[in-house]
Amino acid sequence: MFQRFIFFLLVSSSLPLQAQTYRYLVLFKDKASTTYSVNNPTAFLSSKSLERRRKNRVPVIEQDLPVSTTYLNQVKATGARILFPLKWINGALITQKPSELKKILALSSVKGLYWNFPADSSSANQITSGTQSNLISSDYGNSITQITQLGIDQMHAKSIRGEGTLITLLDDGFKSANTVPYLQKLVTEKRIIATLTTDPTLNSVYTAGGHGTNVLSTIAGFESGKLIGTAYQASFALAQTEESGHELIVEEANWLRGAEWADSLGTDILSSSLGYSNFDNPLHNHSYADMNGKSTLVSKAASWAASKGILCTVSAGNEGANAWKYITAPADADSILTVGSVNALGGLSSFSSIGPSFDGRTKPDMVAMGSSTVVGLIDGRIGLSNGTSFSAPLIAGLAAGLMQAFPTHTAQQIRNGMLKSGSQFSRSDMLLGFGIPNFDKASKSMDLILGNSEELNFSIYPNPVSPGMALHISIPFNAAQVEIVNNAGLVVQTFQLNQRESTIYLGPFVSGKYYFRFTTESTSIIKPVIIL
Repeated sequence: MFQRFIFFLLVSSSLPLQAQTYRYLVLFKDKASTTYSVNNPTAFLSSKSLERRRKNRVPVIEQDLPVSTTYLNQVKATGARILFPLKWINGALITQKPSELKKILALSSVKGLYWNFPADSSSANQITSGTQSNLISSDYGNSITQITQLGIDQMHAKSIRGEGTLITLLDDGFKSANTVPYLQKLVTEKRIIATLTTDPTLNSVYTAGGHGTNVLSTIAGFESGKLIGTAYQASFALAQTEESGHELIVEEANWLRGAEWADSLGTDILSSSLGYSNFDNPLHNHSYADMNGKSTLVSKAASWAASKGILCTVSAGNEGANAWKYITAPADADSILTVGSVNALGGLSSFSSIGPSFDGRTKPDMVAMGSSTVVGLIDGRIGLSNGTSFSAPLIAGLAAGLMQAFPTHTAQQIRNGMLKSGSQFSRSDMLLGFGIPNFDKASKSMDLILGNSEELNFSIYPNPVSPGMALHISIPFNAAQVEIVNNAGLVVQTFQLNQRESTIYLGPFVSGKYYFRFTTESTSIIKPVIIL
């Protein structure tokens, strides 16, 4: 596998071959010399990332350890430039002249070069400026259709707008996203917490690539009477991973970099409207047989992200009317939400890629409105666009609302609840998957799932309880740390229990539903409590 290698042209081909600089994905043999340890994860993961892992019962493993600095320095000593390390695959994207590559391959720490066939962007959508006539709602404008189709209007009516969730977008760039009027609420409230560029020619995500701005607008946009996003009060991290004007296999390494970065930030939801099947170099093209969730680097990256407790929403692709017709990578990844497109009436969009995955799994998983979706344009206007590029982020906003409403549920429990809410859950197919999800239906499904709770000899009474009343707690452990979590997912109080039977007195609390999280060395249990 590692006897062959792929290279990526970075500079003009008019230069002599030996003078050209290429990008290579170098793999290392192990992480033996790393200075980090899984026993001290705070040294390389944020507290939010660790909290997400704990809620999802995801252990920190060797894959999470940073790449060995010693190995990176050995590669740099050959004259190569490290663009960025990739810990999940234990490698690094570098630049080097072909004539100098043998020095790197001779290093005892180097396993080889990654050989893989990644792909084509699914973002070839025709964007047109649109006028907002015949407004259906004074608030939502024409975006009301894409909102009500998912029951997001009911979600917003319950003051659930994505607060407390972190959504990371991987796209081609977010040109003018920091200045357009429909994203000013996001900018002025400082809810863009971080940005990342992987293209070595770019220094800012805001200078190139408008597709990401269009995508972001469907979730975070807020311009009354024109466009309101599905989770317009969420926080965001923006990563530029696509290199506009080209279809290069290196973009899959960029995507992996973005996913690792998202994980380190403590991302709750990762959404990407990029797809890969064909490249500028036909030798790198994928085949439908590669759409098995395991063959392409980018699909591996999506599955790894899901395994870290991140809910991933990925566009199915826009190949439905083309010869390819099937989903594109990473839409074939397991444990994610692959999103196809429907029109305002719920009918399949002709361009929406279909399933199944090559190994026979239902794909897409669900659908949302990707035909004539109302989006924000980079010139500040509101327009219309077509593509699964826009149905996927609409679903990301729905997921954010459910995470806010059910803060103790794992990412996969949220995913399962969304699938069960689908309009054709009992008769899924390879065109619409489980159909169009709905917030209220998903909420009812989520109510039947007790977060991380387990059926143990456990009681809290009385429930409901009023502040100042004695609250009796019986636990099946000798000791446990207790965290009281509010409905927004924030820890509002922490205390320690050192015996199986305890009585506590609650101080002043705002009335509502809270979650008592009991944590021991071996388990974490959630119990809902109503405080009157």
